[in-house]
Amino acid sequence: RLGKPGSPKQKNSNHRMYDYTIVSSSDIIKFYAEGFGISDYKVLPTGIPRTDIFCDDGYGKAIRDGFFEKYPTLKGKKIIMFAPTFRGAGQNSAYYPVSAFEPNEFLKDVGEDYAIIIKLHPFCSEKFTIDDEYKDRIIDLSDEDEINDLLFITDLLITDYSSCVFEASMLDIPMLFYAFDLYSYIAGRDFYCDFETFIPGKLVFTQEQMAQAVKGNDFEQNRIAPFKEKFFNNI
Repeated sequence: RLGKPGSPKQKNSNHRMYDYTIVSSSDIIKFYAEGFGISDYKVLPTGIPRTDIFCDDGYGKAIRDGFFEKYPTLKGKKIIMFAPTFRGAGQNSAYYPVSAFEPNEFLKDVGEDYAIIIKLHPFCSEKFTIDDEYKDRIIDLSDEDEINDLLFITDLLITDYSSCVFEASMLDIPMLFYAFDLYSYIAGRDFYCDFETFIPGKLVFTQEQMAQAVKGNDFEQNRIAPFKEKFFNNI
């Protein structure tokens, strides 16, 4: 990642001022040490506070009850959360190519049992056009709600390179990785791990493949358990 667009800048003094930083697993100490430009011994695998809610059954129930009270038309539906990350080098240049996903056509393809929540990255300002006939089953929550709360009502997560997969794995949520631009993304930005072997779900490159996976219930869920063990081995 170092030296590529959007990569950490080790000369930045902000991270170097830490006495310690905490992470979720001993397996990722080296990545944070490199990204922050600090020594390994300053990175402590204690677990992280933002994931505590996923161990609280009462919190999850309260979120689910409140959500379906607010959106009663979604009750009884299988909820797909479409939550990709941004493209671009940072907040000022961030965008998502909305032409890559057609939510109306996708929902029509997967059937009446499903509903879609759209949750774009906070850096993105793009909006999808939602047809009137689907407005009760496609809801754009990009500008509201915390993504971790939305995971409690998510039956399937569709994402690409977003870090929300870590939290989703704690709830054993099935995942699809719609990475239509994977190889250009690798060339320009890259990852700390080999993406295709790292992800806890099925990789697809087209909307058609994505719909086929949903209809076939084909999410490669067996990849979640080892992923969770690797990245949360201290809970």
